[in-house]
Amino acid sequence: MDVVIYGFGPIGRLIAECCLKRDINVVGAVDVDPEIVGKKLSDFGLDSDAYVSDSLDFEGDIAFLSTGSFLDSVYPQLIECVEAGFDVISTCETLSFPEFRYPELAEKLDVIAKENGKTILSTGINPGFLLDTLVVILSAPAVEVRAVRAVRCIDALKRRGSFQKKIGIGMALDEAKKMLEDGRMSGHVGYSESVALICEAMNFKPDEIFEGQEIVSDGGRVRGMKGWGVAVGDGVEKVRIEFHSIAEAAEYEEIHIAGDNEVTWRSTGTKGDLGTAAVVVNLAATVLNFRAGLIKMTDLIPFKPLLR
Repeated sequence: MDVVIYGFGPIGRLIAECCLKRDINVVGAVDVDPEIVGKKLSDFGLDSDAYVSDSLDFEGDIAFLSTGSFLDSVYPQLIECVEAGFDVISTCETLSFPEFRYPELAEKLDVIAKENGKTILSTGINPGFLLDTLVVILSAPAVEVRAVRAVRCIDALKRRGSFQKKIGIGMALDEAKKMLEDGRMSGHVGYSESVALICEAMNFKPDEIFEGQEIVSDGGRVRGMKGWGVAVGDGVEKVRIEFHSIAEAAEYEEIHIAGDNEVTWRSTGTKGDLGTAAVVVNLAATVLNFRAGLIKMTDLIPFKPLLR
């Protein structure tokens, strides 16, 4: 299997590292940063003579695309990859359930992917696994599910600088609030997508899906964020996911499934960046052999519990 890393930032480099551990051949990387274009992957501590280009001038099977969180911004890159003959696995959060925010772009992508005989999937650790796919898998022993709640908590200081920046770590509280309100600071992206994935996998049609985020501060300085996504049916909260990214917080994930076979699962925390890279790389063979078109993790999950 020959792959290209499209977007050679911290996540892209981790994906390349995971590929090499799996004996997947990395033929090259694509990035727009002039400071790294022309360098070999070995210059970044990777055991590869492949190089970084500012254009997709490689041939291969799969492109791992990690360049942005919003489908409207990465859409041209997705089209470029598919038309160049690549299946695509992306970490774009809003692509994980694209019809939620971008129904027209989702339809266009599906048509173009099928016309080219290629598959497009977005996944990662969150959205993609911890707060959606894993929830569905843990619900497999239940015939009927009444409600689900999933919480992930991380120590934000252990995350990469770009993540800390997008949740405002260390900023003045008032400035961070303004930036979150006007969109200059995104916080975490993908709450509603994770909720929509759960609902689709569990054959539940919610009346409403909504999300929100709030800043956590101490002494006028930002320590992190808490965010949530919720699905409501018949006036009752049926699905709730939360992501707490706070400086020096205890790390864990906890999932509770209420139903005829009740389950509570708790972990000691998951490395998010490595987890994202591992999930996308571990799905490479599946995507390579899957049907053409724009797909979601719900197309890959074999379990279909019933939430009602």
